[in-house]
Amino acid sequence: MPSPCHKSYTDGVFSSTHQRYLVSRFRHIDGLLGNALDALDPHGNEHLFKDVRPDASPAQRKILADQLGQLRYALRRFMETQQLQEATSPVSGLWSLRTAVLFAQTAVAQLRPAYLRGYGELDPDASIACERLVAELTTLLQRISEYLDQGTEGDLAARLARLDGARGDIALLRELEGMITRHGILELRAPLGELIERAATPRYEVAVFGRVNSGKSSLLNWWLAGTFLPTGITPMTAVTTHIVYGEQARAHVQLASAEPRVVSLDELAAYVTEAGNPGNCRRVIAIRLEIPSRRLAEGIRLVDTPGLGSLATVGSAQTLEYLPRCDLAVQLIEAGAALGREDLEHARMVLDSGSELLVVLSKADRIDASDLAEAAAYAAGQFHSALGVTVPMHPVSTVGVSTALAEAWFEQQLAPRLADHQARSTRQLGRKIEVLREQVSAALAARLRIPAGGTRPERKATDAAPDDLALQARVEIERARSDLRALLPRIRTGDTWIAEGLAEALTGSWMSGSVAAAGIEAQLDAAAVRRATAIGDRVADILARCRTALESLLRHSRAGGAESVLPQLRERPVFDSSALHTRIRTDKPAAVPRVGLLLRGLSRRRVRAPPVRKALAHSLAVFAEALRVWSSGYLEALSRATDAAVAAAESRSLLSWGEPLSPSAAAAAQRDLARLTSDGGMRAASDAESPREP
Repeated sequence: MPSPCHKSYTDGVFSSTHQRYLVSRFRHIDGLLGNALDALDPHGNEHLFKDVRPDASPAQRKILADQLGQLRYALRRFMETQQLQEATSPVSGLWSLRTAVLFAQTAVAQLRPAYLRGYGELDPDASIACERLVAELTTLLQRISEYLDQGTEGDLAARLARLDGARGDIALLRELEGMITRHGILELRAPLGELIERAATPRYEVAVFGRVNSGKSSLLNWWLAGTFLPTGITPMTAVTTHIVYGEQARAHVQLASAEPRVVSLDELAAYVTEAGNPGNCRRVIAIRLEIPSRRLAEGIRLVDTPGLGSLATVGSAQTLEYLPRCDLAVQLIEAGAALGREDLEHARMVLDSGSELLVVLSKADRIDASDLAEAAAYAAGQFHSALGVTVPMHPVSTVGVSTALAEAWFEQQLAPRLADHQARSTRQLGRKIEVLREQVSAALAARLRIPAGGTRPERKATDAAPDDLALQARVEIERARSDLRALLPRIRTGDTWIAEGLAEALTGSWMSGSVAAAGIEAQLDAAAVRRATAIGDRVADILARCRTALESLLRHSRAGGAESVLPQLRERPVFDSSALHTRIRTDKPAAVPRVGLLLRGLSRRRVRAPPVRKALAHSLAVFAEALRVWSSGYLEALSRATDAAVAAAESRSLLSWGEPLSPSAAAAAQRDLARLTSDGGMRAASDAESPREP
């Protein structure tokens, strides 16, 4: 028998406590030596801060790696023979990175001047420099977080590999993906992902858009031969609604904070209308409506978009974001209404994206034939003058005998397109790929214009150098976001202030001798809305200051004049007071004399009753959420518009690193650019039409 002094490793002599200690020490040894060896590789260490000089020769690194391999083998053998198990399985690397991003965001927030002032007074220039840095790092970390949220869908090369490689459009997308990835053109990954999705699931999307109450939902109901979408005087469409064929009429509602749900058409108004879903307070992300309509052929999808230019909806940003992605955009302009600059800009956006555009003059039954012809000629002239293209105007109506206009428009303009929708979808994809090809070319050309080895002159943190224009814009937007983060949570606590306004209005009504319930309720409504509007004014002031600052930046840069592209502050949410006055007792007891102090005490008790306070808290919570969605959407629209203006002014890729290219990277960029721009190089499908053709 072997001596007890010569026990084999296989005997398993260690307790669980000893095992945990040994494994933790082994992990520490492995990490300590492994990190030290990695630091010797001059090409493998990409950290900004390097504490170790990689002074080992290739031969030394090879020998050291082999020796470390032997040490690791000894540790592994010991763990196997002694059956030592790690307490936990290795965590996901992506999950670990996501956690690191959260900690990094906290660390970045602590770079603000308010934190640094705890270590002494801060120079004004240093304070501005810190604000700039925080804004830029916050934006970049947010982009990393958004990319991680995409999961496997963020691997565009893998998604392309699953598609038919024999198709010309897929081969072209693969080459563009390689260039975008190879040269780090990060801002073009989003449009590339959308094109990959379209190539994977071919469909023909027809979007209907226009100003609020221009008749979009009515036209779609006529198109579908049924009353499926709610219509009315107030804004009806609060979120983008996709309409597809289905055996049964129903709606699939995707929510940000709850599981998806299927609802009947009777319940649809609670999700898609401004009255039922003010400010998208239900956090609806998307709605897919299934309709058994003969006019929804296989692969055709209709899209009802929120109205543009409303004072009560926050959906305009959704509409403008979606429009470049459709195949055919049907723009509704009310017959006889004056064209606005925004109408033309929205049409330009559609055409520039490679989508096809049709313009219809809605509600044509409201004016006589001679005025209708004059209105059509006027609108066509305005479109040609502003856009340089001929856009026919088609009058339509869905009322009475005038529906013949809609029938004629459908048969002449839509039916041929829908019958040929598969081929048109392919051509539209080719157009959009061509637009992406041009964007990649422009980004590569911009990268190549960065001077090799060039150094930038030193300047103060407050200098408005053109290269820092995008960074300064991010500072202003991040400052507004910070102010809103501090303000918005306090809005929900404003119920006491609004209640005091209700009490004053009720007291004033009694003091004036008013006894009519309708009159008192109107005064209560006005008082609640007036005080809630004052709360909303504080949010609007933050947004207005941000826009003014961005205007100033663009005005004093190479983007001079581009400040006009910044979206105006519109579509502000309104406070719904309808649930309040019905819960407030407005009758004045006859026994109470008309004495201000007594009436004021009574009115306060009335508005502080539990049902009233509960209704007020709910209305205020809905209003606060609407303001949050509205303000964040407006800031995002400001950010996109500013980025586009700067990119156009500087003729460069905003999100490229801005560092001089190495000789090898410059040569690769030059080769790819030559391939993109040469006649014999890459091109979209041969039958693709011009993206400017209506």
